Amino acid sequence: MTVCIYCIDNDIIKKLATFDLFDETIRLFNASNEQINILETAKYKFQSDWDKVKQGKLRNTGDKFVNYERTIELTEQLPQIVTIGITNTDLFEQLSTIEGIDPGEAVLTSYMTQVLQKEEGSQAFMFTGDKNFLRALANVDLPVIQDNFAHRFWCLEQLIHKDIDHYGFESTRAKIVPVQECDKAIKAVFGSGMASIPENSLPTLNSYIESLRNESGNLLHPYPNKL
Repeated sequence: MTVCIYCIDNDIIKKLATFDLFDETIRLFNASNEQINILETAKYKFQSDWDKVKQGKLRNTGDKFVNYERTIELTEQLPQIVTIGITNTDLFEQLSTIEGIDPGEAVLTSYMTQVLQKEEGSQAFMFTGDKNFLRALANVDLPVIQDNFAHRFWCLEQLIHKDIDHYGFESTRAKIVPVQECDKAIKAVFGSGMASIPENSLPTLNSYIESLRNESGNLLHPYPNKL
């Protein structure tokens, strides 16, 4: 039986929840909640961050725009990857030592490998908001990475592009602009706020995607281009 699993990092959960686009975006992949996998530590991380925000201990000004209630709600609903359940511990340990790859990203990547190697036809993709992670992973000289991960990663900008393509520019803009301060790149895409137009925003969005594509080898999914 073919399995398709989507591993989603903390940044994507937080940003899509804040944009009120999490469910809408997942729907575009014809995925159910049971196919979504997140880190088991996510809810504790977000609860800690929210406590700091409420105490006025902001790490950056964008934090106050984050919808932590919805973000934490999602982390309590979605399936969690239990670190001790990862069978490819050697890969996890190797990835954890590489600059630019944090332990959570090592867990997600190792779990993806586990899914892909489980049975023929199994599929796995990762949604990540960490560009440094993708740059670092592209330079990892391990056959398991090179053999399994071509076109299996989606960045935040690609997901927003997919939302625009399906739900329309104006509808997506209306959700993002009020909270766009939570992400620098997305703020630049909608630089004119509610006055932003596709003719300006889409080239900016595409430039972020193509820049990352040039820096991350063949890791990024080809969207919005075709294979």
